Amino acid sequence: MLVINCALILALMQSGTASRCVDHACSPPMSNLASGRTLTTLSGCCGNGSHHSTCPTPLHPCPVDLHPPAHMVDDPFLHPATWWASGVGTDQEEEVRLDLETRFCLTHVVLQFHSPRPAAMAMERSQDFGQTWETLKLFAQNCSLAFGLPDDTGQPGSLCTSRYSSAKPCSRGEVIFRILGPGGLVDPYSPEGLSQLTLTNLRLRLLKAQTCPLSVAPSTSSSSIGLSNPPADLNLPPLTSPQPSTEPPASAPFSIYTLLARGTCLCHGHSEHCLHSGEQDKLKDMVPGRCVCTHHTVGEHCERCALLYNDRPWRAANGSSGEPHPCHKCECHGHAQSCHFSQREWLSSGATSGGVCDECQHNTAGRRCQRCRHGYHRHPAMPLGSSHICTRCWCDPLGSLPASSGEEGPWCHPRSGQCHCRPGVGGTGCSHCLPGYWGFGEEGCKPCACPQNCDPHTGICLDSSYANNQVFNVPMGGKIPDMDHALTNEGEAVWSKELAVSAMHYTGKCSCKERKLRSVSDLCKTKHAYGVEYMLAGPEEAGTGRLLVTMQSVVVPWTPQLGAHISEGLRQGCP
Repeated sequence: MLVINCALILALMQSGTASRCVDHACSPPMSNLASGRTLTTLSGCCGNGSHHSTCPTPLHPCPVDLHPPAHMVDDPFLHPATWWASGVGTDQEEEVRLDLETRFCLTHVVLQFHSPRPAAMAMERSQDFGQTWETLKLFAQNCSLAFGLPDDTGQPGSLCTSRYSSAKPCSRGEVIFRILGPGGLVDPYSPEGLSQLTLTNLRLRLLKAQTCPLSVAPSTSSSSIGLSNPPADLNLPPLTSPQPSTEPPASAPFSIYTLLARGTCLCHGHSEHCLHSGEQDKLKDMVPGRCVCTHHTVGEHCERCALLYNDRPWRAANGSSGEPHPCHKCECHGHAQSCHFSQREWLSSGATSGGVCDECQHNTAGRRCQRCRHGYHRHPAMPLGSSHICTRCWCDPLGSLPASSGEEGPWCHPRSGQCHCRPGVGGTGCSHCLPGYWGFGEEGCKPCACPQNCDPHTGICLDSSYANNQVFNVPMGGKIPDMDHALTNEGEAVWSKELAVSAMHYTGKCSCKERKLRSVSDLCKTKHAYGVEYMLAGPEEAGTGRLLVTMQSVVVPWTPQLGAHISEGLRQGCP
């Protein structure tokens, strides 16, 4: 009783102490996992704690149970004289079972018997909700005869012990089992530690009863503790049948005052509190199973990282060093609600970052939503975390190249916004001709036929050094004006801003025939005019002196070299 009282006081003290999870591993307080939960037995009536007995009917109701299984988990301070009593016969086995709704951590099991302690008993657990069972400890007066195993009193580490199987005391005898043993674990949150601590079901198999002797008998009496049905997982042959006891049988072969299954919810060192989940009865003294997670973890057992905190792999806290091993936030610049961990990115970064943002918003893209998606470019005046960081590309459909196969909408550089322009086209949106080009259209812009620039719409050559537009008209047989001022130092001519006639812009008016200008003397016979694109020569209109374009006219592409050659020939006048 003293051991139970001390354990309960320790549990109460721990439950009142708030664990610190800030920058440190933490765990919820320990308590009795059996409190507030239903314990089932083989002999209990259906509905009163049994999975095997026939359920009651109106004609055969359950008898009044003065010692139900619930008495094993009531408060020993408030109800010290209550106990559970088995309904099986003296030579029958009994079972007490605790079924949990989720995984918990179990550290101690303490039993206090109203009857003499069993001559043989098995304590088992399941980690898969009763599908398979594992023996935690075997208890017997003689381990060799009962289970064919050595006694841990002589061979430490043996699965069986005789420490808690004596018939004395006849009442309030205790059975104590520690999951971790005297040495404990270096890190209870490690995979090794959790494999020893976690469970979903606890089962006590009361295999053989014994009565309180009238006089003290040797505790190693061998013939009274043999078992006909040893634990199944040991695969042992049937043992010898028990000898009859000289003590008159008690009213119940097995009866228990208290069952204490000390443990807590499983949170991997990332929680200091737990809550009830679903429609579970929220009894004040019931240990809840859902963790209130910290360290940016989530899940019933804090077993994974929060949606936006997967930049590093999830890890349980270190119960030895106190390292919390929190989850780290992905850098998504405010453009994603979640991220996932990528082992490939983790390895390529040298194990520093492995987060990949999911479904980037605000027209962003990339592993960290750090760039704009196709058809958008970064706004130069907005910070990277702004929801307006990416603005739509504006590309003139005439001046820009079409999108690549499989892509929709215009493309521009994701940082500068520069579109892909056609030849000779410029501007961020490819909306006009570059200097030295003209004729903006579906094919781009054509190069100016000028030594310098030209009008982007008409192609007429432009030169800011001459304020007056000039067209040089040379009469028939006349002398060409002085053109020395029109030549640059390199011998290239600088021409006027526009021409009076531009055959490039007035096509389709005449049906022209190819005719070559053989010599300068051909010009002496005609009136001619020259500009930058073409030189025209033809008859002179009587009375007005205007140049006429007829079938006999000559149109020659104009170049500065041609101008210099003609001017040299005509400088002295026609013969």
